[in-house]
Amino acid sequence: MNQSALRYLAAAFVILTVALYTFPAFTTAQGNAPPIPHQLKGRDDCLRCHQTGKLGAPIIPEGPPHANATSDVCQDCHQHVTPPTIPHTLEGRENCQSCHKPAEAGASSDSTMEAGPTPTPTPEPLPTPITYPKVEGVNTCLDCHLTLDDDNLSEMAKDWQRSIHAERDVACVDCHGGNSAATTKEEAKAPDTGYIGLPAKADIPALCASCHADVVQMRQYNLPTDQYAKYKESIHGLRLAEGDSNVATCFDCHGGHLVLKTNDPASTVYPVNIPGTCANCHTDKKLMAQYNIPTNELTLYRESVHGRALLEKQDFRAPNCATCHGTHGAAPPGFEEVANVCGSCHSATQEHYLKSPHARDNEAAPKCVTCHENHNVTEPSEALYLGAEARHCGECHDPDTEPSQVAQELYNSLTTASQSYQDAETITASVKEVGMLVAPMEARLREANTDLVTARAVQHTLNFDSVSLRTTKVLSTTSEVKAAAEAAIAANIFRRRAMVIAVAAIILTIVALYMLKRELDRQLEEKEG
Repeated sequence: MNQSALRYLAAAFVILTVALYTFPAFTTAQGNAPPIPHQLKGRDDCLRCHQTGKLGAPIIPEGPPHANATSDVCQDCHQHVTPPTIPHTLEGRENCQSCHKPAEAGASSDSTMEAGPTPTPTPEPLPTPITYPKVEGVNTCLDCHLTLDDDNLSEMAKDWQRSIHAERDVACVDCHGGNSAATTKEEAKAPDTGYIGLPAKADIPALCASCHADVVQMRQYNLPTDQYAKYKESIHGLRLAEGDSNVATCFDCHGGHLVLKTNDPASTVYPVNIPGTCANCHTDKKLMAQYNIPTNELTLYRESVHGRALLEKQDFRAPNCATCHGTHGAAPPGFEEVANVCGSCHSATQEHYLKSPHARDNEAAPKCVTCHENHNVTEPSEALYLGAEARHCGECHDPDTEPSQVAQELYNSLTTASQSYQDAETITASVKEVGMLVAPMEARLREANTDLVTARAVQHTLNFDSVSLRTTKVLSTTSEVKAAAEAAIAANIFRRRAMVIAVAAIILTIVALYMLKRELDRQLEEKEG
């Protein structure tokens, strides 16, 4: 190698050494740079907080590579990471800092909290079933209890015989343990038989889950296996875990021995029976007083549009308690969740509501229950746009404000369209009563009704133009129907009058012919005489 080449190599080595010494962070920045632990929306000016340590933010280190750094280059090294999800329900845990303390004393409420990495959840083992001597085809427990003088104990045996458990060969020993082949009480309840007797209330969910959380056992019946997991995260399950024995368990809702299929009208969890089942606890004033829960929900529900539809009309599309609160994962929906809960049935209305100022303005803006209530949901009415009483627009919006003007416009548009539809429906019915053909009119009325229903859903956008587009179609269609009905009535009147004239003419003709016949008969008699 010649001297010139050696000089070039030496110079390159010196430059590389100086570069690595001067800017070591450039070679490792992305690998060692801590991630950005917060959202970037509204926080894209990194220097605003990190130059001064505002709100507890780490201060930018001195020297390379941070010397003279600008906000637009920070993200070249620091990558944004998605915050870990909250691994538990928020019901009863809204105060995060009651468990998660600030990293250092005096830190602000939005500073970094002490918390290690969220551990990867591992599947929880299934509750262990009761171990007992297995004897097929023998059930001396039942044989004995059916003969007992104690009505309560014998009734339990009779209830079990009617249950789905008896139908599926789930016997006494599966829940109570013991030896179902024993001939004496002492042998049946011997220590080595796994006999537990009456299960403790706190143990009942796990006892039921030893079968109902087992995928292998439940898949043959197409039953879900997540009820136990949901229950443990429910308000009932959480309180039970804290030692509160007042809460509902599987036994309280499904029964103990008389467990029936959910589609059996006698089942405690048959849709029309669910409100009464929940009310067994939730109308108990002494019990509910401990939790500051009102006890009039069942009364309100029975009077509501939902309650009347389910309980009086047997319309199973109407929601019951479990529809809104959940079944095994029962918990009252939070205020922010209400629109989603209602939207599971009222999907079109929800879609329009989410486009409205109410949904976009702020977290305290009206939700479904603000105007329609929760347990005592009333028949929706345009009257809610008027007045300042509870649930009416005027409760929040002062008169002569823009929202009040929009409310008045929506009221006028919808009520005018509704009245026009009712008038068209009434006059069409009168045409039908006189026996005239109304099929084309009824078809047009169905179109108008569809537009009116759509307008009432669209009103939740609070956009007058969108509502007016539909109500104008209603007015146009109903005007056509009323005109056709009036023409039909006029034609019917004309035909009736014409018929009267025709009948009168026929009668006159008959009378004239009769008189003529009499005159001819008289003349004939005179000639013959």
